[in-house]
Amino acid sequence: MRQKVIDYIFLIAKDLDGFEKLEKFVNKLNPEELIDNILDCGVLPEVFSHDSSEEKMWAKYSDIMLSRSLVLLGLEAEVLGSRGNSADVLAKTEKYSIVADAKAFRLSRTAKNQKDFKVQALDNWRQNHHYSLLVSPLYQYPSRDSQIYRQAINHNVSLFSYTHILFLLEQKQKFDLEPIWNIGNTLKKISGEKSFSDSAIYWAKLDEIVCKITKKELVDLVKYKKFTIERTKALGNEGIIYWESKIKEYNNLPKAKAISMLIKAHKIYQKIRQIRKAIDIRDLNSL
Repeated sequence: MRQKVIDYIFLIAKDLDGFEKLEKFVNKLNPEELIDNILDCGVLPEVFSHDSSEEKMWAKYSDIMLSRSLVLLGLEAEVLGSRGNSADVLAKTEKYSIVADAKAFRLSRTAKNQKDFKVQALDNWRQNHHYSLLVSPLYQYPSRDSQIYRQAINHNVSLFSYTHILFLLEQKQKFDLEPIWNIGNTLKKISGEKSFSDSAIYWAKLDEIVCKITKKELVDLVKYKKFTIERTKALGNEGIIYWESKIKEYNNLPKAKAISMLIKAHKIYQKIRQIRKAIDIRDLNSL
């Protein structure tokens, strides 16, 4: 299924109505197909070029998958489409409304910082809605102390994972999820200020809340975390195979072609043009 989505995104990424086509594609998935692919949507395919139309379309794909998941969990949800400076997903029940953002990362990406998780932005995007939700691959969150946990607790922005969503979806029931959206307020009441940035405390409390909601034991949730690790390894191997194929391709390139590609990769001509533009000062009045 993952390869089918990748191929389809290559096909429609540059279409003006590409987002609408992708949304229709995902909406045709039955619940089992969605459940089978929810973990994958958080891992960007290495085959997509950085900052390409395909990469941006995959980000929308993860938003659509999150929206569909929330619907299966009993909320009304929609993807808000291409809107700047706002959340990408809006969901609601009769009791509350929630803005949400789904994150997808390349496994080849090294450093990530707190800006990648947009916790502060999600708090701002909440506006008149009750809650804010960020969903990311579980093992892409910082595993040690981090300011994103402090920000999430202080502003009651729920940090959630595709693993936890999969666990909830697999129960084939609808639950009262509001305790999850209130995890920041809960931790603020029971934890000292110094522990706010502690990742272990945050995830332990979230696991406890999810298990209480579903009436499952922690060992049941741990099985899904182990499955996530195995699936991540499989997706990692997909990326390794892709980059190893690129190494073989580059090794077989003629010298002139390789040099041309290297110049293009470093954007050398663009840099030269920019420098010339910067020093093309006609007179003192142009300063």
